[in-house]
Amino acid sequence: MSDMTDNVEITKNPKAPYVSSYPLMILAFLAEWIPGISKYLFYDSGFADLRKFKYEDSLTSIPLPLPKEKFGLNKLEHPVVGLEIFDEKGISPESIGSTGYLTAWHLREAYLSGRITPSQVAERFLERIEAAHTCTSPTEPSIEGFYQYEKDEILKQAEESTARYAQKKSLGPLDGVPIGVKDELDVKGFETRVGTIFINRGNKAQRDATLIHRLRERGAIIAGKTSMHELGMDITGNNPKAKTPRNPYDPNHYCGGSSGGSAAIVASGLCPIAIGCDGGGSVRVPASFCGVYGLKPTTGRISSIGEFPFAWTCAVPGPFASSADDLALAYYAIAGKDPEDPITYHQPSPTLYGFYLTNTLSDLKIGIYSAWNRQVLNPAITTVLHEFIDAFKLRGAQFVEIEIPELEEARNAHLISILSEVHSSLNRYKEHRTKITYPNRIIHCILDHLTASDYIQSQQVRTRSMRYVSDLFENSVDLILTPTTGITAPQIYPRSLLHGELNANVSGNGVRYVQLANLTGIPGINVPAGYDDKGLPIGLQFMAKWYNEALLLRVAKTSQEILGDRRKQPREGLWFGDLL
Repeated sequence: MSDMTDNVEITKNPKAPYVSSYPLMILAFLAEWIPGISKYLFYDSGFADLRKFKYEDSLTSIPLPLPKEKFGLNKLEHPVVGLEIFDEKGISPESIGSTGYLTAWHLREAYLSGRITPSQVAERFLERIEAAHTCTSPTEPSIEGFYQYEKDEILKQAEESTARYAQKKSLGPLDGVPIGVKDELDVKGFETRVGTIFINRGNKAQRDATLIHRLRERGAIIAGKTSMHELGMDITGNNPKAKTPRNPYDPNHYCGGSSGGSAAIVASGLCPIAIGCDGGGSVRVPASFCGVYGLKPTTGRISSIGEFPFAWTCAVPGPFASSADDLALAYYAIAGKDPEDPITYHQPSPTLYGFYLTNTLSDLKIGIYSAWNRQVLNPAITTVLHEFIDAFKLRGAQFVEIEIPELEEARNAHLISILSEVHSSLNRYKEHRTKITYPNRIIHCILDHLTASDYIQSQQVRTRSMRYVSDLFENSVDLILTPTTGITAPQIYPRSLLHGELNANVSGNGVRYVQLANLTGIPGINVPAGYDDKGLPIGLQFMAKWYNEALLLRVAKTSQEILGDRRKQPREGLWFGDLL
């Protein structure tokens, strides 16, 4: 490892001040009516930084690995292992270990034994949703994880599941398990509003997204739509237009975004599994803030058919779960080729190979970029990181000091890529611009100054970054380990709930470690790893080469064993996981 006194700034620390309330409203007005204001903010935010470079690289728009002769990554040598791995292990609540959480496997065992039925669980579940959405005092805000749900529809699905169990015709371990879905994915009969108050109003989805269809085929109870940051445009979850979900570990702190509601319902015990989408850490960041497992899969590993089309090259659907075992179960259920989605065509078959190979990690080399990993604002994150490194070493893992070139350029390229795409997509809603929150109105004014050349350069940087990570995985390491975020869950200031906030310090330090996976298309996973001195969760991130989600799930299972009974539930009044 390099000298711990080395304080090199690998990626820039944002310097912009926190803005909310009336100053935010005034800034939005000025940005919309005085072009010089938004132009100044554009340059001050660093969006033009790539213009000083001249690249000769080709463009990569969809971050899929190149053919094997170039990258060596389009096929994995692992055998295909599916859910039978759990049958062979004799999966049970006991074999899952001490997670402190209700899991899909606990529900499965209870259903099979006849101790309880899915209909009875659904009744309790609906009671817990009401409790989680009820404010008990000014200092104890409600969790607000769900944005839309239909009581009768939940009970109907549960009744069908109960009948299958009674007839010994269960559809598998997801049968009867309640699952929440981010408001970015189509669920038949619900409006896909993407956290706004105007998109798809009165226009209910006529069909399920592919991954939702796959969950239904396995008997899952689709419980409703979860709250999200408006348009997925930040990582706190703050949404004064719709709902701001709260962190179950402290409701006066954010649960993260943009898939915050999905993380909150898993962390509070309402659902053992939820679905989010990750375009810039939007699964991994809230998973870290809320102390749950969250997977951002390889680009094209899970079908995006039915996902709102506004971050085409960066965003992918991914699962949250209360345990590594549930995460593996959910991932395997929704991954794989989709005839309607060409990006999924050329992937190797999904596998859970090696999930239980947790005691001996001598086959793994894990890369650490120490100078980058030290760019955290909360020292407890560094402490937890080193504790996990030591624990992995005890199981035989080898750690290798690495460097990843041009991370600052990659950070900029990712921001330009995803924000250009969102900005372009929202051009069709220009007449509704005043219905957007003030922070997003300002951001869209700033984005008006992006050019086609900026986007092209960002895709050239994507090519370069993909080459760098490919070389690392081919020649040096199997995994890269970082903090998931440079901070723990940020505090909610009451004035921010009325009109929103711009907080570049929180945003920049929240996404510092997650953007690389979205830019390059590699998979990344958050694992709960500990807590800071306020009791707020700390997450660590592992990244692997394209399509190697199996390895990420293996180290998630290992991490679950390492944390063991040190994992904590939210305190009484914020925990709703007593469904059995």
